[in-house]
Amino acid sequence: MPMTADQSRAQTTTLVDLGAIFVSLELSKSTWLVTALSPGSKKMSRHTISGGHIAGLFACFAAPRQKVKRRKNT
Repeated sequence: MPMTADQSRAQTTTLVDLGAIFVSLELSKSTWLVTALSPGSKKMSRHTISGGHIAGLFACFAAPRQKVKRRKNT
């Protein structure tokens, strides 16, 4: 049975709200760039920290998680 254009689009639709926080890292010796996209956000957050600053990296991971929790509680 041939597929119509509408059926083809319906099958290729992906679930957008996975409830996941997507993080990307760009690492160099001197600076680290961290971007994150949280559920419910239309804009990526962007942070630059000193290279090797592990506590700063973990803070960048924690910030989007806290924002999501605040959104769910309001």
